[in-house]
Amino acid sequence: MKFKMLWKILLVLVFFLLFTSFWGFYISVKPPKIISEITPKDLGLDYEQVTFTTADTIKIAGWWIPAKMAEAKTIILLHGYPADKGDILPGLAFLHKKYNLLLFDFRYLGQSEGRYSTAGAKETDDLHAAINFLKSRGVSEAGVWGFSMGGAVALMTAAKAPEIKAIVSESSYARLDLMAPALYQIPLLKYPLAKLTLLWAKLFLGINASDVSPMESATKLSIPILLIHSTNDEVISFRHAELLQEKLKNNLKTEFWFEENLIHGQFGGEYQKRIEDFFERNL
Repeated sequence: MKFKMLWKILLVLVFFLLFTSFWGFYISVKPPKIISEITPKDLGLDYEQVTFTTADTIKIAGWWIPAKMAEAKTIILLHGYPADKGDILPGLAFLHKKYNLLLFDFRYLGQSEGRYSTAGAKETDDLHAAINFLKSRGVSEAGVWGFSMGGAVALMTAAKAPEIKAIVSESSYARLDLMAPALYQIPLLKYPLAKLTLLWAKLFLGINASDVSPMESATKLSIPILLIHSTNDEVISFRHAELLQEKLKNNLKTEFWFEENLIHGQFGGEYQKRIEDFFERNL
């Protein structure tokens, strides 16, 4: 009798782990879409709605916001997961005073096409497509600002994109598989659930999350980088910043700005000045 009871408990536990991990995987690659109502026009900025296509034939929706001054340099702005380009526009519109800006929605998110998000694994193709779009407009190099997933994508792409001359990476993860346990709030089970979630990603999407590694890409970078993170980040822990810092230690052009008492996505005191100064010196 006890054996049957233990067997039933085991079956329930296995079913729970399989179902919960698959559901976690599913909502990770197909999160609810967020489409901001704000546009550059709402901020008094002239802009053009643009589209460009990735190497795997996904149409990406973007905004091209040309600067008023001739010969202005260009910055690509990359949003986080699972937001869209409108989410970051208000906080970064100040860069338009001196720079052309290109914002776009990563695949599946916002107004872009795509059947699912990969939280950075294939979004590097989206940034490569954005760089090709800029080349079609006569822009051969650019700086990149990226938040969260966007910061991770910037670091991973720059290793294979000499057109990227400087990066501000804010609240980036260090390696995608290290984010999986954060999907679950069950102390004893979050690690087996995370392992199963990563297994689903490999089986269904062919993605090995441990290979999605900004910290590995960072070892190949020699361009100027400003790495920003909060020690109290509740979404992407400060441990990720420490891992990135270790991998960037040989890049003498890297600057680290670590804030305290800020939540994920919250700007610090000298934010605009620090960002403007970084791009002014390095673009």
